Amino acid sequence: MGLNRPFFPIDEAYLIGGWLESFFWGLFTFLFGMTIYSIYRKRREGFNRFTTASIVILYILATVHMALALVRLIQGFILYRDTIGTIPYFANISVRLNMAKDCIYITNLAMGDLVIAWRLYVVWGKKLWIAIPPTIMVIGEFICGYGSIFQWLLPHPNPVEIAHWGQGIFVISLAANIVVTALIAARIWYMTTRTRELLQVESTDRYSRVIMLIVESGALIAVAKIVEFTLFKMAPVDGLHGLNALYVVYEIMPQVTGLAPTVIVYAVNNGFTQKDDCYTTAANTKSTLVFNSTRTADSDGMATSAMEFADPKNVIPESRATGRAVLSEKKIQLEMLASPSVSDTSSPV
Repeated sequence: MGLNRPFFPIDEAYLIGGWLESFFWGLFTFLFGMTIYSIYRKRREGFNRFTTASIVILYILATVHMALALVRLIQGFILYRDTIGTIPYFANISVRLNMAKDCIYITNLAMGDLVIAWRLYVVWGKKLWIAIPPTIMVIGEFICGYGSIFQWLLPHPNPVEIAHWGQGIFVISLAANIVVTALIAARIWYMTTRTRELLQVESTDRYSRVIMLIVESGALIAVAKIVEFTLFKMAPVDGLHGLNALYVVYEIMPQVTGLAPTVIVYAVNNGFTQKDDCYTTAANTKSTLVFNSTRTADSDGMATSAMEFADPKNVIPESRATGRAVLSEKKIQLEMLASPSVSDTSSPV
Protein backbone atom coordinates (compact mmCIF):
# COMPACT_ATOMS: atom_id res chain seq x y z
CA MET A 1 0.00 0.00 0.00
CA GLY A 2 1.53 3.28 -1.09
CA LEU A 3 1.79 6.31 1.12
CA ASN A 4 -0.79 9.02 0.56
CA ARG A 5 0.50 12.41 -0.48
CA PRO A 6 0.27 15.09 2.23
CA PHE A 7 -2.86 17.20 1.97
CA PHE A 8 -2.72 20.95 2.38
CA PRO A 9 -5.92 22.53 0.98
CA ILE A 10 -5.47 25.50 -1.29
CA ASP A 11 -7.95 27.72 0.55
CA GLU A 12 -6.04 27.25 3.79
CA ALA A 13 -2.77 28.01 1.99
CA TYR A 14 -4.12 31.28 0.59
CA LEU A 15 -5.52 32.29 3.99
CA ILE A 16 -2.22 31.71 5.77
CA GLY A 17 -0.33 33.33 2.91
CA GLY A 18 -2.55 36.42 3.04
CA TRP A 19 -2.01 36.77 6.78
CA LEU A 20 1.77 36.45 6.42
CA GLU A 21 1.76 38.87 3.50
CA SER A 22 0.07 41.52 5.65
CA PHE A 23 2.81 41.10 8.26
CA PHE A 24 5.61 41.43 5.71
CA TRP A 25 3.83 44.37 4.09
CA GLY A 26 3.84 46.16 7.45
CA LEU A 27 7.56 45.47 7.80
CA PHE A 28 8.15 46.62 4.23
CA THR A 29 6.14 49.80 4.85
CA PHE A 30 8.19 50.65 7.94
CA LEU A 31 11.52 50.04 6.19
CA PHE A 32 10.37 51.84 3.04
CA GLY A 33 9.41 54.92 5.08
CA MET A 34 12.78 54.96 6.84
CA THR A 35 14.60 54.60 3.52
CA ILE A 36 12.71 57.41 1.81
CA TYR A 37 13.29 59.64 4.83
CA SER A 38 17.03 58.94 4.77
CA ILE A 39 17.13 59.74 1.05
CA TYR A 40 15.23 62.99 1.61
CA ARG A 41 17.47 63.97 4.51
CA LYS A 42 20.61 63.51 2.40
CA ARG A 43 19.14 64.75 -0.87
CA ARG A 44 21.75 67.52 -1.19
CA GLU A 45 24.49 64.90 -1.24
CA GLY A 46 22.82 63.26 -4.22
CA PHE A 47 21.04 59.94 -4.58
CA ASN A 48 20.74 57.14 -7.09
CA ARG A 49 17.61 57.77 -9.14
CA PHE A 50 17.43 54.23 -10.49
CA THR A 51 17.45 52.44 -7.15
CA THR A 52 15.19 55.05 -5.55
CA ALA A 53 12.63 54.78 -8.33
CA SER A 54 12.91 50.98 -8.21
CA ILE A 55 12.08 50.64 -4.52
CA VAL A 56 9.16 53.06 -4.95
CA ILE A 57 7.81 50.90 -7.80
CA LEU A 58 8.42 47.74 -5.77
CA TYR A 59 6.51 49.16 -2.82
CA ILE A 60 3.58 50.23 -5.01
CA LEU A 61 3.44 46.80 -6.65
CA ALA A 62 3.65 45.03 -3.29
CA THR A 63 0.85 47.21 -1.90
CA VAL A 64 -1.43 46.60 -4.88
CA HIS A 65 -0.68 42.87 -4.71
CA MET A 66 -1.68 42.75 -1.04
CA ALA A 67 -4.88 44.70 -1.77
CA LEU A 68 -5.85 42.27 -4.54
CA ALA A 69 -5.04 39.34 -2.27
CA LEU A 70 -7.41 40.77 0.35
CA VAL A 71 -10.18 41.18 -2.23
CA ARG A 72 -9.66 37.60 -3.38
CA LEU A 73 -9.87 36.31 0.20
CA ILE A 74 -13.14 38.19 0.71
CA GLN A 75 -14.56 36.76 -2.49
CA GLY A 76 -13.44 33.21 -1.76
CA PHE A 77 -14.45 32.99 1.90
CA ILE A 78 -17.54 35.25 1.91
CA LEU A 79 -19.05 36.03 -1.49
CA TYR A 80 -18.61 32.67 -3.25
CA ARG A 81 -18.33 30.36 -0.27
CA ASP A 82 -21.82 28.89 -0.66
CA THR A 83 -22.07 29.03 -4.45
CA ILE A 84 -18.71 28.05 -5.92
CA GLY A 85 -16.94 26.88 -2.78
CA THR A 86 -13.62 28.03 -1.35
CA ILE A 87 -11.40 25.29 -2.78
CA PRO A 88 -12.77 25.42 -6.36
CA TYR A 89 -12.64 29.23 -6.29
CA PHE A 90 -8.99 29.46 -5.24
CA ALA A 91 -8.02 26.55 -7.49
CA ASN A 92 -9.34 28.44 -10.53
CA ILE A 93 -6.27 30.56 -11.26
CA SER A 94 -7.74 31.73 -14.58
CA VAL A 95 -9.98 34.21 -12.73
CA ARG A 96 -9.18 37.72 -14.00
CA LEU A 97 -8.51 38.98 -10.48
CA ASN A 98 -5.96 36.24 -9.94
CA MET A 99 -4.37 36.91 -13.33
CA ALA A 100 -3.97 40.57 -12.37
CA LYS A 101 -2.28 39.42 -9.18
CA ASP A 102 0.04 37.18 -11.15
CA CYS A 103 1.00 40.05 -13.48
CA ILE A 104 1.98 42.14 -10.48
CA TYR A 105 3.89 39.20 -9.02
CA ILE A 106 5.90 38.72 -12.21
CA THR A 107 6.67 42.43 -12.60
CA ASN A 108 7.66 42.70 -8.95
CA LEU A 109 9.85 39.62 -9.17
CA ALA A 110 11.70 40.86 -12.26
CA MET A 111 12.08 44.39 -10.87
CA GLY A 112 13.57 43.08 -7.62
CA ASP A 113 16.03 40.89 -9.50
CA LEU A 114 16.95 43.87 -11.68
CA VAL A 115 17.84 45.94 -8.60
CA ILE A 116 20.04 43.12 -7.28
CA ALA A 117 21.68 42.92 -10.72
CA TRP A 118 22.31 46.67 -10.55
CA ARG A 119 23.99 46.21 -7.18
CA LEU A 120 26.21 43.56 -8.75
CA TYR A 121 27.08 46.02 -11.51
CA VAL A 122 28.01 48.68 -8.93
CA VAL A 123 30.02 46.39 -6.64
CA TRP A 124 32.06 45.16 -9.59
CA GLY A 125 33.13 48.70 -10.48
CA LYS A 126 30.32 49.29 -13.00
CA LYS A 127 31.72 46.79 -15.47
CA LEU A 128 29.05 46.23 -18.08
CA TRP A 129 30.01 42.65 -18.89
CA ILE A 130 29.24 41.45 -15.37
CA ALA A 131 25.68 42.79 -15.54
CA ILE A 132 24.73 41.40 -18.94
CA PRO A 133 24.03 37.74 -17.94
CA PRO A 134 21.68 38.55 -15.00
CA THR A 135 19.92 41.18 -17.11
CA ILE A 136 19.27 38.60 -19.83
CA MET A 137 17.92 36.25 -17.17
CA VAL A 138 15.55 38.96 -15.94
CA ILE A 139 14.26 39.34 -19.49
CA GLY A 140 13.75 35.57 -19.51
CA GLU A 141 11.68 35.90 -16.33
CA PHE A 142 9.41 38.40 -18.07
CA ILE A 143 8.98 36.13 -21.09
CA CYS A 144 8.21 33.00 -19.06
CA GLY A 145 5.97 34.82 -16.62
CA TYR A 146 3.80 36.62 -19.11
CA GLY A 147 3.92 33.59 -21.40
CA SER A 148 2.23 31.53 -18.70
CA ILE A 149 -0.48 34.17 -18.26
CA PHE A 150 -1.00 34.37 -22.01
CA GLN A 151 -1.68 30.62 -22.04
CA TRP A 152 -4.78 31.18 -19.90
CA LEU A 153 -6.17 33.56 -22.51
CA LEU A 154 -6.15 30.87 -25.19
CA PRO A 155 -9.49 29.24 -26.14
CA HIS A 156 -8.32 25.90 -24.75
CA PRO A 157 -5.55 26.45 -22.17
CA ASN A 158 -3.36 23.49 -21.28
CA PRO A 159 -2.57 23.36 -17.53
CA VAL A 160 0.49 21.18 -18.11
CA GLU A 161 1.91 23.66 -20.63
CA ILE A 162 1.19 26.52 -18.23
CA ALA A 163 3.02 24.63 -15.47
CA HIS A 164 6.07 24.38 -17.73
CA TRP A 165 6.05 28.15 -18.29
CA GLY A 166 5.68 28.68 -14.55
CA GLN A 167 8.58 26.37 -13.84
CA GLY A 168 10.68 28.41 -16.24
CA ILE A 169 10.21 31.64 -14.31
CA PHE A 170 10.98 29.95 -10.99
CA VAL A 171 14.15 28.28 -12.30
CA ILE A 172 15.50 31.38 -14.06
CA SER A 173 14.83 33.67 -11.10
CA LEU A 174 16.37 31.21 -8.65
CA ALA A 175 19.47 30.74 -10.79
CA ALA A 176 19.87 34.49 -11.26
CA ASN A 177 19.69 35.16 -7.53
CA ILE A 178 22.14 32.41 -6.61
CA VAL A 179 24.68 33.56 -9.20
CA VAL A 180 24.33 37.27 -8.39
CA THR A 181 24.53 36.68 -4.63
CA ALA A 182 27.67 34.57 -5.05
CA LEU A 183 29.34 37.18 -7.28
CA ILE A 184 28.53 40.05 -4.92
CA ALA A 185 29.80 38.10 -1.92
CA ALA A 186 32.99 37.13 -3.78
CA ARG A 187 33.67 40.73 -4.79
CA ILE A 188 33.12 42.11 -1.29
CA TRP A 189 35.26 39.35 0.19
CA TYR A 190 38.07 40.11 -2.27
CA MET A 191 37.99 43.84 -1.58
CA THR A 192 37.90 43.27 2.17
CA THR A 193 40.83 40.86 2.08
CA ARG A 194 42.86 43.14 -0.16
CA THR A 195 42.20 46.16 2.04
CA ARG A 196 43.22 44.22 5.14
CA GLU A 197 46.47 43.15 3.48
CA LEU A 198 47.28 46.69 2.35
CA LEU A 199 46.56 48.24 5.72
CA GLN A 200 48.12 45.30 7.58
CA VAL A 201 45.27 45.25 10.05
CA GLU A 202 42.81 42.65 11.15
CA SER A 203 39.28 42.57 9.78
CA THR A 204 37.02 45.09 11.49
CA ASP A 205 33.40 44.82 12.46
CA ARG A 206 32.52 47.35 9.76
CA TYR A 207 33.81 45.16 6.96
CA SER A 208 32.14 42.10 8.49
CA ARG A 209 28.83 43.94 8.54
CA VAL A 210 29.24 44.88 4.89
CA ILE A 211 29.80 41.26 3.89
CA MET A 212 26.93 40.01 6.00
CA LEU A 213 24.62 42.70 4.68
CA ILE A 214 25.27 41.93 1.04
CA VAL A 215 25.17 38.16 1.50
CA GLU A 216 22.07 38.15 3.69
CA SER A 217 20.17 40.60 1.51
CA GLY A 218 20.74 38.52 -1.59
CA ALA A 219 20.44 35.20 0.22
CA LEU A 220 17.06 36.16 1.67
CA ILE A 221 15.45 36.10 -1.76
CA ALA A 222 17.49 33.10 -2.89
CA VAL A 223 16.42 30.99 0.11
CA ALA A 224 12.78 32.03 -0.32
CA LYS A 225 12.91 31.05 -3.99
CA ILE A 226 14.48 27.70 -3.21
CA VAL A 227 11.58 26.98 -0.86
CA GLU A 228 9.10 28.30 -3.41
CA PHE A 229 10.50 26.16 -6.23
CA THR A 230 10.58 23.04 -4.03
CA LEU A 231 6.93 23.52 -3.09
CA PHE A 232 6.10 24.24 -6.73
CA LYS A 233 7.44 20.82 -7.73
CA MET A 234 5.35 19.20 -4.99
CA ALA A 235 2.13 21.08 -5.77
CA PRO A 236 -0.64 19.51 -7.88
CA VAL A 237 -1.52 20.99 -11.25
CA ASP A 238 -5.20 21.57 -10.50
CA GLY A 239 -4.91 22.70 -6.86
CA LEU A 240 -7.87 20.54 -5.81
CA HIS A 241 -5.86 18.01 -3.83
CA GLY A 242 -2.37 17.28 -2.53
CA LEU A 243 0.13 19.69 -1.01
CA ASN A 244 -0.69 23.31 -1.87
CA ALA A 245 1.76 24.96 0.54
CA LEU A 246 3.30 26.68 -2.48
CA TYR A 247 0.70 29.44 -2.27
CA VAL A 248 1.78 30.42 1.24
CA VAL A 249 5.22 31.40 -0.06
CA TYR A 250 3.77 32.61 -3.35
CA GLU A 251 1.66 35.23 -1.57
CA ILE A 252 4.51 36.74 0.47
CA MET A 253 7.13 36.80 -2.31
CA PRO A 254 6.24 40.32 -3.59
CA GLN A 255 6.96 41.64 -0.09
CA VAL A 256 10.21 39.69 0.31
CA THR A 257 11.35 40.70 -3.18
CA GLY A 258 10.87 44.36 -2.28
CA LEU A 259 12.40 44.13 1.19
CA ALA A 260 15.89 43.01 0.15
CA PRO A 261 16.64 45.86 -2.32
CA THR A 262 15.16 48.37 0.13
CA VAL A 263 17.50 47.10 2.85
CA ILE A 264 20.46 47.66 0.53
CA VAL A 265 19.37 51.20 -0.39
CA TYR A 266 18.82 52.03 3.29
CA ALA A 267 22.25 50.64 4.20
CA VAL A 268 24.02 52.63 1.48
CA ASN A 269 22.31 55.89 2.46
CA ASN A 270 23.10 55.42 6.14
CA GLY A 271 26.75 54.45 5.77
CA PHE A 272 26.49 50.75 6.62
CA THR A 273 28.07 49.88 3.29
CA GLN A 274 30.04 51.67 0.60
CA LYS A 275 28.40 54.20 -1.69
CA ASP A 276 28.24 53.44 -5.39
CA ASP A 277 31.09 55.75 -6.40
CA CYS A 278 33.52 54.11 -3.98
CA TYR A 279 33.69 50.96 -6.10
CA THR A 280 34.23 52.83 -9.36
CA THR A 281 36.85 55.27 -8.09
CA ALA A 282 38.82 52.85 -5.92
CA ALA A 283 40.48 51.15 -8.86
CA ASN A 284 41.41 54.46 -10.48
CA THR A 285 42.88 56.13 -7.40
CA LYS A 286 46.53 57.07 -7.71
CA SER A 287 48.92 57.16 -4.78
CA THR A 288 48.99 60.44 -2.91
CA LEU A 289 51.96 61.61 -0.88
CA VAL A 290 51.67 64.38 1.70
CA PHE A 291 54.55 66.00 3.54
CA ASN A 292 54.22 67.88 6.82
CA SER A 293 57.35 69.43 8.26
CA THR A 294 57.79 70.46 11.89
CA ARG A 295 60.84 71.45 13.94
CA THR A 296 61.92 70.21 17.33
CA ALA A 297 65.15 70.52 19.25
CA ASP A 298 67.19 67.48 20.29
CA SER A 299 69.42 67.11 23.34
CA ASP A 300 72.41 68.54 21.49
CA GLY A 301 70.60 71.69 20.58
CA MET A 302 70.36 70.66 16.97
CA ALA A 303 67.07 71.27 15.20
CA THR A 304 65.24 68.14 14.18
CA SER A 305 62.79 68.24 11.32
CA ALA A 306 60.00 65.65 11.48
CA MET A 307 58.38 64.82 8.20
CA GLU A 308 55.12 62.85 8.05
CA PHE A 309 54.28 60.80 5.02
CA ALA A 310 50.69 59.83 4.55
CA ASP A 311 50.62 56.18 3.65
CA PRO A 312 49.34 55.97 0.03
CA LYS A 313 47.56 52.74 0.90
CA ASN A 314 45.38 54.63 3.33
CA VAL A 315 44.15 57.21 0.88
CA ILE A 316 40.63 55.93 0.30
CA PRO A 317 38.23 57.69 -2.06
CA GLU A 318 34.97 58.57 -0.36
CA SER A 319 32.98 60.03 -3.23
CA ARG A 320 33.44 61.07 -6.84
CA ALA A 321 31.19 64.05 -6.19
CA THR A 322 33.58 65.53 -3.61
CA GLY A 323 36.63 64.77 -5.72
CA ARG A 324 38.78 64.54 -2.60
CA ALA A 325 40.71 61.85 -0.79
CA VAL A 326 40.60 61.35 2.96
CA LEU A 327 43.77 60.33 4.74
CA SER A 328 43.60 57.66 7.41
CA GLU A 329 45.13 58.07 10.86
CA LYS A 330 47.95 55.67 10.15
CA LYS A 331 51.14 57.61 9.27
CA ILE A 332 54.81 56.89 8.87
CA GLN A 333 57.09 59.36 10.66
CA LEU A 334 60.65 59.84 9.48
CA GLU A 335 63.13 61.75 11.66
CA MET A 336 65.86 63.62 9.75
CA LEU A 337 68.51 65.93 11.04
CA ALA A 338 68.50 69.41 9.61
CA SER A 339 70.49 72.58 10.20
CA PRO A 340 69.02 75.37 12.41
CA SER A 341 68.54 77.48 9.32
CA VAL A 342 65.98 75.14 7.81
CA SER A 343 62.68 76.89 7.26
CA ASP A 344 59.58 75.79 9.23
CA THR A 345 57.29 76.11 6.26
CA SER A 346 55.08 73.04 5.57
CA SER A 347 54.79 72.16 1.93
CA PRO A 348 52.15 69.76 0.59
CA VAL A 349 53.12 67.91 -2.54
